[in-house]
Amino acid sequence: KQTGSRWDLLGGRAIAGLGAGWYERETKAYGWDVPTLKQRFDLLEDVLQLLPVMWGPGAPEFAGKEITVPEAMCYPRPLQEKIPVLVGGGGEKKTLRLVAQYADAANLMGDLATVQHKIEVLKQHCDHVGRDFSEIEITYLAPTLVGADDGEIAQIIDRIKPNNVSRDQFAAAMNAGVPQDQVGRFREFAEAGVDTVMMSPVGMVDAGYLANMGPIVSAFATGSE
Repeated sequence: KQTGSRWDLLGGRAIAGLGAGWYERETKAYGWDVPTLKQRFDLLEDVLQLLPVMWGPGAPEFAGKEITVPEAMCYPRPLQEKIPVLVGGGGEKKTLRLVAQYADAANLMGDLATVQHKIEVLKQHCDHVGRDFSEIEITYLAPTLVGADDGEIAQIIDRIKPNNVSRDQFAAAMNAGVPQDQVGRFREFAEAGVDTVMMSPVGMVDAGYLANMGPIVSAFATGSE
């Protein structure tokens, strides 16, 4: 989409997703040194403070723990008045504290009990820093293997599972199920406080796979007729 002389790729719907990083192989592939764990969290905190400054008015100087920017500027300006910042990870001492201090959303993983626990920890951090917990969106990253029936699920699993993992183990790890199974699972997460689910499709080889996800999306769609 072109707006005047500016290119707007997302129509003002951008979300900035951040984390402390973990994939050492990926970092080395770019030719970068792998920071220590402390440096990664210091960098994350710096960026959480710096980005809103860059997206805001003017070009002020910024000096953080690891990052120094003489002029924090970003042109062209974002269309959004505020770009939401999402932090991925469930570290209870640092990551969730940074969410409480700076972020608009927390992206969690794990089973239902784990997510419930992380939400309670985040609430405690919010209380500690004087943040209203209701301001923070809770999102959930969910590996999701969907089949139209048990037979299709078994075919997908047999095609992609590692040889040293049983079918049942892989099914459990990938949250395998028919659409109605997934609807029930996500309702439990919604009741636990999750606002948004990000389904990560497992075993998708063509667009036909998406048809299995249609009933799941429809079950939670708002504003549909």
